Amino acid sequence: MNTTLPLTEGASQTEDDIKLVNIPQAWKILIVVFMTIVLVLTVIGNVVVVVVLKYSSVFRSVANSHFLISLSIADFLVAALIMPCALDAVNTGKWRCGHVWGRLNGFGNFLFCISSIMHLMMLSVDRYMAIARPLYYPMEMTKSRALFLCLAMWLVSALWAFLPLFGVSSYECFISYIGTCEAKDWSKFGLNFAFAISVVSGTYGIALLSMVFVYFKIGRVIRNQLQRTQEVVSGKDQKSRNEIEQFGLFHKTEQTKFANKMNRHKGLVTLITVTLVYFICWSPFCILLFIEIGTGEKVRGPYGTLAMFVGFTNSCCNPIIYSIKYRRFRSAVIRILVKKNLVSDLSLANAQKAQSGSLIVESRRRRVLPAKKSESIL
Repeated sequence: MNTTLPLTEGASQTEDDIKLVNIPQAWKILIVVFMTIVLVLTVIGNVVVVVVLKYSSVFRSVANSHFLISLSIADFLVAALIMPCALDAVNTGKWRCGHVWGRLNGFGNFLFCISSIMHLMMLSVDRYMAIARPLYYPMEMTKSRALFLCLAMWLVSALWAFLPLFGVSSYECFISYIGTCEAKDWSKFGLNFAFAISVVSGTYGIALLSMVFVYFKIGRVIRNQLQRTQEVVSGKDQKSRNEIEQFGLFHKTEQTKFANKMNRHKGLVTLITVTLVYFICWSPFCILLFIEIGTGEKVRGPYGTLAMFVGFTNSCCNPIIYSIKYRRFRSAVIRILVKKNLVSDLSLANAQKAQSGSLIVESRRRRVLPAKKSESIL
C-alpha cells in the first residue's frame, strides 16, 4: 500500500492519462451526491450565519462575532472555490480545471483550512478571556482589536499557503486530486520534508495541544467560580453575602450571576463541540500525512482525496451546530425571515392602498363627468 506515486517527469504516461482518483463507480456516485449536498448546505448555512451575525441586533454587539463571521467566510469559500473542481476530479478521475486553477485551488485549500483552525484557537482564547476576566473583557476585546486579529490570522495563513508557490514542496503532495507528487517534493531529508512536518504539526498538533491547554484553564476557572458562588449562597463567605444583602439585592444578583455563568458555559460547550467536530473531520487526513511523513513515501490510491473530502464536510457543520445549540440563533433567523416577509407585505399593502386611492379618485371624477352606458354596466 505504501508506494510512491508515479512521477510526472520521465513517466511513460502523460499527466492527462494518469488516473488521479480511481474509485469504483458506485462509490463515486455516492460520494459525488453526498458532497454536492454538503456543498449546498455549506453555502446556505454559512451565508445565513454571516447575515445573522452581521445584521441581527442580538449578535451585532458581540465582539467575538467577528471571529465567527471570519470563520464562516473561510468555510463558505471552501464550498464556493474549492469543492466544485474537486467534485469534478472525483467524478472524472482527472483534473480538468487547468494548471492555473490547480495552483489557486491548492493555495485556497491551504489558506482556508489553516485559517479555520487558527480562528478556532482564537475563539478558545476569547472564551478564556470572557470567563476568567469578565470585567476587563469588554475593554480588552474591542471591535477594532477583533478585526485586527482576524486580519492577522488570514495573513499568517496566507504565508503558509504561499510557500509551495515558491518551490517549497508542492500542492500536489498534499492535495492528490490536482496532480501527482514528485519524489523531489517529498524527499525524506530536505526543506520540502521539513515543510510537510511543520504544516501538519503547526496547524494540527500544536493547535490541538494549545486548545486542550486553554480549555483546561477554562475548566479550572469555572470550577473556582462555582465554588465561590456556592460559598456565598451557603453563607461560608459571610462578608460577600453581607455586602450584597446591604443593598437588598442578594437573590436577584445571584440569579443574574448564575444566568450569566450558564450562558457563558453554554457558549463554551458549543465552542468545544465545534472544535471536536473540526478535529474529527480533519483527523483522517492529518493521520494519513503523519504516516506518509513517518515512512517517507506517499500513500498510493484515493485515500488522500477521500480523507480531504471528509475534512470538507466540516465546513457545513458549524451552522448546524449553532442552530442546534443556540435558541437565540434560531430566533434571529426567524426574525430576519419574518422581517423580510413583513417588509414585502407592507410594500404590497402600500401598493394596494395607493391603487385603491387612485381608484377612489377616478370614481369621484367619473361621478362628476357624464358616464356612458357601457361604463355604467361595468
